[in-house]
Amino acid sequence: MSKIRNALIATGTATFLIAAAFTAGTASADDLDQGNCIAGAIEWQANGPGLTGSSQSPVASNIGGHLVTCHGAPTDIGVGTIFGTTFEPAATCYGSRGGRADLLVVWDNGQNSHLVGTWEWTLGQQATNHLKIVGGLGSGRTLQLVTGPPEVSPAAVTGCIVGGFRAGSYQVLSATIA
Repeated sequence: MSKIRNALIATGTATFLIAAAFTAGTASADDLDQGNCIAGAIEWQANGPGLTGSSQSPVASNIGGHLVTCHGAPTDIGVGTIFGTTFEPAATCYGSRGGRADLLVVWDNGQNSHLVGTWEWTLGQQATNHLKIVGGLGSGRTLQLVTGPPEVSPAAVTGCIVGGFRAGSYQVLSATIA
């Protein structure tokens, strides 16, 4: 009888330890503290005709870029690479309201964060967008992304005047986990 009891105790203990290991592994894999990144850049490429002067039109874009000088937990994150899309239902060369972003950040430690949320900007002003982390590292939290004004180059001005400004960039001023 004592062999059966010892076997049951050993099995119960092993099950408890395995469950604890899985629980601890899951918590640390999804944990992202109040970290931030203090620099970076985002580039966009419009699908279709692009932005026009003052006529509002829907614009879908591919987004790519990077976040650098990142600090926080996990402590092994220093850089994030951004991929994704935005859709702006009423955009002009002067700005966008009601836009949405669906982005993936691949961190330099191999983990990633899936972000979804508002994407708005105004010519000549910095923008603050709040993106919910819906999957991966930091799931359930929010990333506040502050960008500088969109670049204003000769190509941007010409594209807006003649219609069809199709590509540009933003400087990332900060990205903060809230």
